[in-house]
Amino acid sequence: MPETSLRVRSASDYLRMLQHLLPQGPAWTRAPGAVLTAVLRASADELERLDMAMHLLLIEILPTSAIAGLEDWERVLGLPDDCLPAGSTLQERRSAVLAKLRDEGRQDLAYWYGVADSLGYDVTIEEHWPFCCGIHQCADPSGLTPEEIQAHPEIGYLAVPEIRWWWNAIVHGDRLLRFRCGESLCGERLMDWRAAASLECVMRRDKLAHTLLTFTYEEGE
Repeated sequence: MPETSLRVRSASDYLRMLQHLLPQGPAWTRAPGAVLTAVLRASADELERLDMAMHLLLIEILPTSAIAGLEDWERVLGLPDDCLPAGSTLQERRSAVLAKLRDEGRQDLAYWYGVADSLGYDVTIEEHWPFCCGIHQCADPSGLTPEEIQAHPEIGYLAVPEIRWWWNAIVHGDRLLRFRCGESLCGERLMDWRAAASLECVMRRDKLAHTLLTFTYEEGE
């Protein structure tokens, strides 16, 4: 489609089009002060409004730019949910919509890194493996279950098979949410800090039920 066909046409453009559709003759005047011109101008004003609404629809149809249409996206996707409560900022709402649309339901590390990135977090995920004869060497780290490590930190790592079901997400830096032109709304804070509550909620909700997920936070510089 040519680029010129997507421009918003003004009331003057529509008035000219309507006048071109009129028959020829003295009864069909195009004079600016004529009653007929005033009637056509009223129609042209309405056509301009509809044209603008149509172009706004092209913006609202995309979740990355929707404002008024964002509620429709949330309704279809079941948002807000327990992991994104009502009252979140426009950026957070859009991020939640995009995260659901992109969700493939996998369980590999690449998937979880993608989930964290879509929610605006920089994380490192650690997996743990038990010490296995024939595979590991002396002094290789293995480990206890997370509960045993918390209860007996002085023991260190031991060869406990259940440790394979424990994984840890390290959240790097402060979670700063900055006001962005075109993505934020008037009345929202210029900068806000968020704990990784949405990330914790999503990962705990979607992880395999038999695994244990913990979170570690790094202090921002």
